[in-house]
Amino acid sequence: MSVFQRARQPEQKTVRRETLIAAATALFDEQGPAGAGLNAIAARAGFTKSNIYRYFESREEVLLALLLREQAAFVAALLERLDGLTPGFVGAVSATISTEFLARPRYCKLLSMLSSVLEQNISEDAIALHKRAILAQFELLPPALVRALPKLSLADAQWVFHTIAIFVVGLWPAAFPSPATARVLERAEFAGTRPVPERDLPRAILALLRGMGA
Repeated sequence: MSVFQRARQPEQKTVRRETLIAAATALFDEQGPAGAGLNAIAARAGFTKSNIYRYFESREEVLLALLLREQAAFVAALLERLDGLTPGFVGAVSATISTEFLARPRYCKLLSMLSSVLEQNISEDAIALHKRAILAQFELLPPALVRALPKLSLADAQWVFHTIAIFVVGLWPAAFPSPATARVLERAEFAGTRPVPERDLPRAILALLRGMGA
C-alpha cells in the first residue's frame, strides 16, 4: 500500500489538485452531483478525506474548479466559432451559441448548480476568487458577439450573455429532473410542461438577440 506524501512544491500541489478534479469529474459523470462527495472523491483519487483539505476547502470547491475548467473549454470553442462566422447573421449566431452549450451537458449542469449548491459550504474568500475567475472567462465573449453582430453594443452583448447563462441555469434542472419527477411529467396532464433544451435554448437565444435589435 502506498503512503500518502504531502505535496510541498507548487507543481506537486497542482498535480494533486488535478488528480482530485479528475476523480470528481468521473464521479460526477457516473453518479451525478450526489455521487461526487468528498469520501468518494478521496477514494477514487487514492487520498484520505483529510488529505483533500490541503488542496480544497470542500467538495463544492472541487466542483467549482471543475466548473472553471469546463467553462474555459466552452469559452475557447465559442470564441473560435463566433469569429468564424460571417458578421450580421443572427440565426447563425444563435445556433452557434446554443450548439456550444448543448454540446457540454456537464458544464450546463455545473452552471445550474452554481449559486444553489457550489457556492455553499465555502468561504467568502474562495467564492470571490472563483467568481473573479468565472467572470474573467465570461467577459471574453461579448466582444466576439459584437464582431459577429455589429449592431449590438458591448454593453448589450454583455447583458445578452449573462441573460443566456441565467436561462441555462433555470432550463437545465427543469429539463433533467429527478427520476420521480420525470415519470410524473410523462403523464398526459403534464404534457408539454417539460422543456426540451435542443428546441428551447436556440429559440430563446434567437428571440433574445432579435429583441436587442441584432
